[in-house]
Amino acid sequence: MFALAFILIAFFSYILGSLNFGVILSKRFEKDDVRTHGSGNAGTTNMLRNYGKKLAAFTILGDMVKVAVAIGLSLLIIKMMHSDENQLPSLFYDTMFIKSFSGFFCVLGHIFPCFFNFKGGKGVATAGGMVFVIDWRIALILLAVFAVVVIATKYVSLGSIIMAVLYPVFIYLFYKSIPLTLIAAVFTVIVVIAHRGNIKKLMSHTENKINFKKSESKDC
Repeated sequence: MFALAFILIAFFSYILGSLNFGVILSKRFEKDDVRTHGSGNAGTTNMLRNYGKKLAAFTILGDMVKVAVAIGLSLLIIKMMHSDENQLPSLFYDTMFIKSFSGFFCVLGHIFPCFFNFKGGKGVATAGGMVFVIDWRIALILLAVFAVVVIATKYVSLGSIIMAVLYPVFIYLFYKSIPLTLIAAVFTVIVVIAHRGNIKKLMSHTENKINFKKSESKDC
């Protein structure tokens, strides 16, 4: 029975993750698709560059809230299907494991949304929302690292990649759990792969930099 519970969690988390707010909002309010402009990414920074602060703010809010909803729904599914925690192996009843499992599939849905031809964003905002729900302490540390990197280099993509790489490190330091660390590591690999174009540009020194004066950035 626990297998069915986690199949449902993976399914609903992925579906919620596929609600890519960059695409939804650009089509609803601009009658346009943000993926046809700029970096081709359906993320917050491309929304900011093409449509302004308001739609960018709603994009990041929506992409962060959806993972919180997915995790909340996942915890509810476990509670409804397994009122007796002895029915499940201890690992699968662990709240941290459920949050990580659900968050992973939500981020996967954001990057590869089934509703939008599997072309979405790079998962930064959704991943940020996931980390805040999982452990706000780790989230604040990673946010601080991101801010320092972006301010120092003006590369949003570099800050995002470093956050993703450090995430499993802090999960292990805080929880000393191999399963949780492995899930975090797989998540890191997916986010880094999503940024592969940015990595090539960073290596060739052609990556676009954020312009703080104009409050816009080029890619994320």
